[in-house]
Amino acid sequence: MAGVLGQAVAAPERYAPEVLEPISRQQNAAACFGWDIWHAYELSWCIGDQACHWVGWLSIPADSPATVESKSLKLYLNSLNFHSFADHRGAVNTICADISACAGAIVTLECLPVEGLSDITEELDGVNLPACAAYQAIETISSDLLTHSPGKENVVSEHLVSHSLRSLCPVTAQPDWGSLSIRYSGKAIDHESVSAYLSGYRSHQGFHEQCVDQIFADLLALKPDSLQVVGFYQRRGGIDITPWRSTEPLATNPQRLGRQ
Repeated sequence: MAGVLGQAVAAPERYAPEVLEPISRQQNAAACFGWDIWHAYELSWCIGDQACHWVGWLSIPADSPATVESKSLKLYLNSLNFHSFADHRGAVNTICADISACAGAIVTLECLPVEGLSDITEELDGVNLPACAAYQAIETISSDLLTHSPGKENVVSEHLVSHSLRSLCPVTAQPDWGSLSIRYSGKAIDHESVSAYLSGYRSHQGFHEQCVDQIFADLLALKPDSLQVVGFYQRRGGIDITPWRSTEPLATNPQRLGRQ
């Protein structure tokens, strides 16, 4: 069943690790720490003859040779729906081993009871970036739009938030929406310039991880003392992706937003 990217494929009815499809990561010029956190809302398998249901979050290192194509991950997870494991740990270990083999790095999975989803739901509390009225005239990504705030030489620490992140799926060209979190310390960055820059993604075709990688690299060119960029993309097919990128080492974080 390999090669599901962009194809119409029926959901498998048996355990099918072969459906997982890797996507090689593009080389990112900006060295960073981070994770891709995948929230999965349709986790189900059998323990003996009893079906169990979970929500979970997968952690894939940002420096893994590959990530996993989201449609193939959905198909793979649903292939477990009728598969029987001896115990919960056996199911988790199998999933981690299969996805680790696909990504070329160690992947972890944490499961929560369905009613525990609120425990990892936390909204962003930063400064909302201004709307960019001229976004229709910005059709391509231009890092040249990013500037420091004129006349502000002092070092600041800010948390900037945009709920207008939009890009296009590189396979279907359908829009993907998300919220963006930017935490930085350093010379003040002009808020309107960030809004104008982000508008260039509205017509950009790229995987979620690639978009966040590029946003991080372009902001890093402004030479902040520290920088963290997180893209909270809304779910498709029972899965959402939250790429975290940082200049400092960071632990995995299951945070999700209500809109996801």
